[in-house]
Amino acid sequence: MEQTPNIRLDDVFAQLASEQENAQKATKKQTVFNEKNYLQARLSPKETTKTLVIRLLPFTAQEGTPFHKVYMHQVRVNKEVSESGWKSFPCPVHNHTNDKCPFCETSKGAKDAKFQATNELEKKRYNDIEFMNRAKEQWVVRCIERGHEEDGVKFWMFSHSKKGDGVYNKIMNIAKVRYETAQLQGKVTNIFDVNEGKDLIITLTKDSQGKTVINVTDADDKTPLSQDFDQAKAWIHDSKTWTEVYTTKPYDYMSVIVSGGTPVFSKEQKCYIDKNEAIVENKAKQEAEIQAKLTTPTEDLSVINNNVFMDDDDELPF
Repeated sequence: MEQTPNIRLDDVFAQLASEQENAQKATKKQTVFNEKNYLQARLSPKETTKTLVIRLLPFTAQEGTPFHKVYMHQVRVNKEVSESGWKSFPCPVHNHTNDKCPFCETSKGAKDAKFQATNELEKKRYNDIEFMNRAKEQWVVRCIERGHEEDGVKFWMFSHSKKGDGVYNKIMNIAKVRYETAQLQGKVTNIFDVNEGKDLIITLTKDSQGKTVINVTDADDKTPLSQDFDQAKAWIHDSKTWTEVYTTKPYDYMSVIVSGGTPVFSKEQKCYIDKNEAIVENKAKQEAEIQAKLTTPTEDLSVINNNVFMDDDDELPF
């Protein structure tokens, strides 16, 4: 007799375990802001100098370089968005996370308008808009901050310099000098080596114009990433990615920024809108609710709790 297909409890429980494992992975991938994920390579308003000591990691366990190029939009924002008046946004188009970006669209629109402009003032205005919204190259590295190893892997983003005087260039100049000097002695020196490399000393100084100048030197001695092999391996294979630390904002959020507004989420429209629009929306909603209460039909007041209201001509019951 042919056996009827049945539901096997083992298969059901195996499916449940798989779903729970996937749910845990998804939870881990959820973006939660943690300042320990970032190397604080900037000066506070009260600081004039600061020194950090770091050790670079391979950008991923599979890559043989610590440097990864990304594209960011660095734009002016109002103080409600950022106290500094500036904020950076990963470009979804150039970083290949999406095919639409309001900053890129604004930049291209301004570029096209610039060529149609009839006077120099208009050309300059469109040129400024094009440049402000253009995606700019940045470098991202993963590192361990000495003295704060308990924080784990940190990310550091710094500008790509077309003049060749940026942080990337300063680090690479050190690497080349150390390599070439060692070669003359018949040796090999790789400052990036996780076992026999060097820590980097980052010095931040505020110049006379209030701008932060970053200088880089290497430590005198070669040292391993960690004396603990398992710890070094855990840092190298850490699962955090740069896109989780520097998250890409939704298209509607960035569109509000482009227009100079403050993004807030609208439950009614299920998207980000400007704060001023949200205020109008909430006011209209409140007025509609009040109006709805005023126009709601009331119950027949002639009978309440089974008691009858008597006319004036009726006699009182006593």
